[in-house]
Amino acid sequence: MKQGTVLGRLVLAIVLCLTGCGSSGPRLTGAELTAKYPDKKSVQLNGVSLHYEQEGLGRPLVLLHGLPTSSYLWRKITPGLTYGNTIYNLDLMGFGLSEKPQNQTYSLDTYVGQLSQFLANFHLDNPILIGHGIGASIVTLYTLRNPGKVHKLILMDAPLYSAAPPLNVRLLRTKLIGGLFAGDWFLKRLLRGGVANPALMTDSLLNDYLKPYHDDPGARVALLKCVRELNLRPVLENEIQPNLAKISIPTLVVWGDGDPYVPLDFGRRLDKDIPNSEFVVILRTGHYVQEERPEELRAVLKEFIDK
Repeated sequence: MKQGTVLGRLVLAIVLCLTGCGSSGPRLTGAELTAKYPDKKSVQLNGVSLHYEQEGLGRPLVLLHGLPTSSYLWRKITPGLTYGNTIYNLDLMGFGLSEKPQNQTYSLDTYVGQLSQFLANFHLDNPILIGHGIGASIVTLYTLRNPGKVHKLILMDAPLYSAAPPLNVRLLRTKLIGGLFAGDWFLKRLLRGGVANPALMTDSLLNDYLKPYHDDPGARVALLKCVRELNLRPVLENEIQPNLAKISIPTLVVWGDGDPYVPLDFGRRLDKDIPNSEFVVILRTGHYVQEERPEELRAVLKEFIDK
């Protein structure tokens, strides 16, 4: 009886994933993305079109999102940071309105290289870098590889220590069946599971987050490539963790106290391992602090940026 129940749940989960898969097919090219979104900004970096938003005037402030989100994650945060700063809010390759190439390796090295090219193309000297989730891993590695080129660093819910990835990521990485978990039902479950109060992630809000996965047929394949090719552990263990103490610039570490995907203990460890760091815990929040406590987060970021 018990085996039948387990099997029934597994079949139901697969059916739900399949019925919510959305489109999957040839990706949109850079030219097609430009034609589809003529009012949006983009830049070509080594043949890959990356979308970005720019607002404000002053010191460069660059924001990178994590998985499976996009620049949309920061929409409630950026309006309060424009005074004295020029904000560059990027969609990582494979996400949002950026191109989703199938001939690129979605590795940490690739993402760090694209960030480096973006900063060079726009002549952004001594920027403040803000990263959430995987975005935080990218800005940390860039900072370590480019000493003296970053003014301040802000790391949010950052997976910078070796650990087994969350179950949802492990399912996406699974060969043969991983694609079953790139559907709407699973991605909505992932997003809702990342907040302390799931009611905040309304159907309307989730549909906004998933819009790029419907608009670009290559988006789900890109997500799978990313979770399978990032290969964080070797970079974390060989390059990031042994060198955290070398980060001497002012660094702000921000964490949701109930983050189910990246443990709060990681934040405490970062605060100890990075010499010139501050540690702020946002209470009653999960992984997506930007959705749950935007006003409080904005105030914390602004205070640190303006120092």
